[in-house]
Amino acid sequence: MKAFSDRRIHPRMTARWPVTILTDDGPVKGETINIAAKGAYIQCEGPVRRNEAYKMVIDLGKNSVAVNGKVLWSHGKIRSGDRDVTRIGVAFYD
Repeated sequence: MKAFSDRRIHPRMTARWPVTILTDDGPVKGETINIAAKGAYIQCEGPVRRNEAYKMVIDLGKNSVAVNGKVLWSHGKIRSGDRDVTRIGVAFYD
């Protein structure tokens, strides 16, 4: 059986870009861990719900891009350095 990364249609690249996820409870700050044309692996500081769609703003330095994304899965809260974070898999859509 092929490894999961071998089955991906779109290659992913490692990228640490700041992300703001806009939720009904206010903005949630985070950053991408890796990203592809159709989705991203994101680490964020606040709660987001699985199967929920959100508008997200990804800061690319001189520019930023707004995308719509649906949280497909979550690792829940984990310890990263000196803080608790949530790691999520997001699929982008139009």
